[in-house]
Amino acid sequence: EMGVVGTCFRVVFFGIIPAIVLCIAAFVGYCSSTPNPWGTFFASVFLVQLTEAKHTPAVPADFALKPRPAKELFTKLPSGHKLPMSGIGMCCRPNAYHHPSVRQQVLWYLVQGGRHIDGADVYLNHEPIGQGIQDAIKLGIPRSEIFVTTKVWPDSFGTEGTTKAVKRFLQELQLDYVDMILLHMPRRNLGLFGTGPNEFKDLGCESAAECRKQTWLALTEARKQGLVKEIGISNFKIAHMKELQELEGAAPIAVNQLQFHPWSSDEAMLAINYCRDNNINIVAYNSMGGSMEKDKAFSHAVLQDIAAAHHKSVGQVLLRWAIQQGAAVIPGTGNPKHMAQNLAVFDFELSAAEMARMEEMRKDAVVQSLPSFVNPE
Repeated sequence: EMGVVGTCFRVVFFGIIPAIVLCIAAFVGYCSSTPNPWGTFFASVFLVQLTEAKHTPAVPADFALKPRPAKELFTKLPSGHKLPMSGIGMCCRPNAYHHPSVRQQVLWYLVQGGRHIDGADVYLNHEPIGQGIQDAIKLGIPRSEIFVTTKVWPDSFGTEGTTKAVKRFLQELQLDYVDMILLHMPRRNLGLFGTGPNEFKDLGCESAAECRKQTWLALTEARKQGLVKEIGISNFKIAHMKELQELEGAAPIAVNQLQFHPWSSDEAMLAINYCRDNNINIVAYNSMGGSMEKDKAFSHAVLQDIAAAHHKSVGQVLLRWAIQQGAAVIPGTGNPKHMAQNLAVFDFELSAAEMARMEEMRKDAVVQSLPSFVNPE
């Protein structure tokens, strides 16, 4: 028996484990060799989960354009532009990295009346998003109605990197201007490692704060040139927001895109309340609880009760809750039916009593918010 155990031990520790370590090292090396290492990493993780059943079907040639949602709500931005309060997120699902599906997702969403598309450089899908927008324009949907957001990943921070990134975004998206560009995160590497004093040295910045300021001023200049209409931030805490607010000659912060749902942490709520007090609009991601915790959220008795009372789904109730809290929502889906459901959130209203019941749910640890390492000070 000891001989068998010894053999198994040797196979595992001298065969299998070294092979796994070698594969991981090779994968990390491959990601690091690409222009967008984190984008390549995320795409690889999601693409291995992609099956043909998850592909988004083509929009039928005879599909009749649907009108925008009745009673649609908007958030007013600093320049006077309006942000539709129900959008679509182009990230964090397998078919968001399958370019033929992405093109169809954008077209499906637009022909069903949606107008707010949320993307990012790190999602590596600007080109198919742009193709879907051009397809919709050819069908008669005005470019002026379509609100396109993208984001600068921290690896492109700094004056030179941001200026180049904006020009590249326009080329990839096939657009003359982007409606809004956000700083995706305040730190590199999700704040997990390499966040010391030399974090942004290779980008020509003496500190993370200096790099964020350079990036903001570069976006301010792009805004003056008409290349982008609005600029904002994502995953920023109060200290990060104050840095930008104190910059002389800088554009106002249009939005802060944050994880926001009935179970948001006290820490997250500090940033959200600061935004409210400073006229910074909120765009909510993971407003249904996120892919990791959605099933738990959807099975909550209070939500099921409220949904039944309105003849809506739990997902629609969660989206409506965020909208009534003043946040725009950007649920991601590659399913045309779910897109239509996510847009059907303006024809009902949650009562004060229902909002209060949902506020009480914060005591239930149903949904674990993303840890704060994504946005350290």
